[in-house]
Amino acid sequence: MQSPEGLGNTFGRSWELLSGNWIMLVPGLVIGIVAAVIVFFLVGAGLLGGAGLSAVGASGAGMGAFGMAAMLSAAVALVAAILTVAYTTGMAGAAWRTGRATLDDGAAAFRKDAGSILVAIVLLIVLAIVAAILSVVLFFTLGLPLLLFALFFMYTFASVIVGGHSGAEALGDSFRVTTRNFLTTLLLLVLLCVVSLLAGWVGHLFAQLPLLGGIIAMLIQQIVAVYATLVIVGEYIKLSTPAAVVATPPSAGPPATY
Repeated sequence: MQSPEGLGNTFGRSWELLSGNWIMLVPGLVIGIVAAVIVFFLVGAGLLGGAGLSAVGASGAGMGAFGMAAMLSAAVALVAAILTVAYTTGMAGAAWRTGRATLDDGAAAFRKDAGSILVAIVLLIVLAIVAAILSVVLFFTLGLPLLLFALFFMYTFASVIVGGHSGAEALGDSFRVTTRNFLTTLLLLVLLCVVSLLAGWVGHLFAQLPLLGGIIAMLIQQIVAVYATLVIVGEYIKLSTPAAVVATPPSAGPPATY
């Protein structure tokens, strides 16, 4: 099992890599904005179309318009998720290997692994629904099934893009890595939750500001998302291949050669 000092090194190195590769924020911001605009227009069209059809007595067609808008919005959200995961995780893997990340690294990951990411997302959605149902039915567990879901499948996307596994194989790989390093992964999850909560609180404070408040809050959210991805990818590299050499921060020169 990795020592707490080793996990602390992962958090520190991840911040150094992010500080030298702010371009990693670009894909999530751009994809998120574009997806939000598309969903806004789809929902608006569905509401207007549904209301118009209902007004002339075609209530069935009106409900169909609502349903179509909802399905298209869900499809847009899924595509946006695949793009964001592929680009961000691909760039994180490159950052850990070489100390540098480019948009081409994200594009290459999307071209190579988009299908596997889609399969992984679908399987994760199914498992998340099962975990949520168990958490509700077995209320005395206090949400333990959802916690275990997040814990054991944390490394899924890193396994697909960095480890080269298929979508289904990545779930099993993440489960095995977590099982072998349970306490380390649990501590990792707790620390990431703390970072996310603190960032959410800070983002909420900025969101109250006029004009730029919402933009700053969104930027903070994206910084946390990319940072968490770097941490998870870095820890996956360490735990799945202990002998692997990871990147030295750009400011410290190239990684050592053995």
